[in-house]
Amino acid sequence: MLIAMAELDNQWSLSNPGRDELLVWLEPWAEEFVVPARSTIAMRPSSGRTLGEVEWTPDHLIVWASAPTVEVLVDDVLQDSASAAITVPDGLTKGMLNIVFAGRPAARLGGAPANMNERDSLWSRIKHRLGW
Repeated sequence: MLIAMAELDNQWSLSNPGRDELLVWLEPWAEEFVVPARSTIAMRPSSGRTLGEVEWTPDHLIVWASAPTVEVLVDDVLQDSASAAITVPDGLTKGMLNIVFAGRPAARLGGAPANMNERDSLWSRIKHRLGW
């Protein structure tokens, strides 16, 4: 699959020139957007910030936004999304979200692997994630 990305004027976009649709996850809102074949998704972060971190998996793309809100457009059509309306609290990070959802495969973010040791306490998981 060949994908073209661009970041211009505080707007990040990605084109999907292939034959298959592409699934894009937007975190921390846990939203999914389908980008049809030969379509483009654009994201406009608020507050003049850059979009954030982008990760690839074999079957989808994960965008970890660092802006308080993000508008999402598919083929220049504004999508109805929580990310455009619900402000993320200051200081909420990818690392914090992974700690909170560790060991809960049904709720985990960004496809992070589940913690296989269910007997660990929350405090043990936090210490492990922080490297203490």
